[in-house]
Amino acid sequence: MNEEWTDGSGKALSKVASMLTKEENQRHTKDDDYFSDPRLYVQDLNTGAALMITPETHEGGKTQGRGYRKCKSVRQRMPHKVSPKLQVSVLLDMLVAQLVPKGEDRVGPLAEAAYRRIVDAMLEAQQADDWLKQNAKHSKKVNEMIERLQEMTWVERKGDSLIKVDIVTLDEAKMTAEMLEMEVVE
Repeated sequence: MNEEWTDGSGKALSKVASMLTKEENQRHTKDDDYFSDPRLYVQDLNTGAALMITPETHEGGKTQGRGYRKCKSVRQRMPHKVSPKLQVSVLLDMLVAQLVPKGEDRVGPLAEAAYRRIVDAMLEAQQADDWLKQNAKHSKKVNEMIERLQEMTWVERKGDSLIKVDIVTLDEAKMTAEMLEMEVVE
């Protein structure tokens, strides 16, 4: 793009894009999967700079040869919806709480030893190829709890918006049209 655009044009077009996207979202449900071929002409009325936006010529792909595709919403696992640090903190706190007398806020030697053993096991597990198979004493129950925790990490998110368009200046569009015209004459 060699033409000069008025400062703020990008921000203004961004606002227009937000308005158009909002209208589009109101016309469709989250379960719609649809295609279109946007053809637009955008001009800066101060400088005369202009762009043409047309679907790119192609076959197949995610847009299936079209210029635009909006995919339906999808369920996706967010593995860190509950951060690993929070997971470990909750587990350690609850586990060691079993060793502290009810109503006490202190950590005795038994709880301190439990903390050390757990941390040592975690460090060892980082170095081992298959620590769980070799050392886990309650892997079935642990896996059950992990599955329950992971089930809570599913979220629904908006579907992807895919675009496959050519953006050319008006001069480039005129040149292309002239070249196509010359090919037809020959």
